[in-house]
Amino acid sequence: MNYRIFNKQVFEQAQLRSVSNVAFTEEELQTGMKLAVSKEDNTLALYLVDVNGQKKFEVRWDDSTELFVGWNSAWENFTWCLDIVGN
Repeated sequence: MNYRIFNKQVFEQAQLRSVSNVAFTEEELQTGMKLAVSKEDNTLALYLVDVNGQKKFEVRWDDSTELFVGWNSAWENFTWCLDIVGN
């Protein structure tokens, strides 16, 4: 596994069902909830974020970010980035 999971409970929930009920701390409302990060490049991470009251997934890498409504699209993008980091 070339990534480390930060919040196993939410990470697993996101794969199976909605994350709309996930509660954020004040800090997480501002910065997002880190779900996973690359072991080789700590600037590559998958977050759960709140955008105007709606939970979305965000892939962050260096100075770029990309938002996704669904887990599958976000995970596909994150793993694609992981492959690039690994090569």
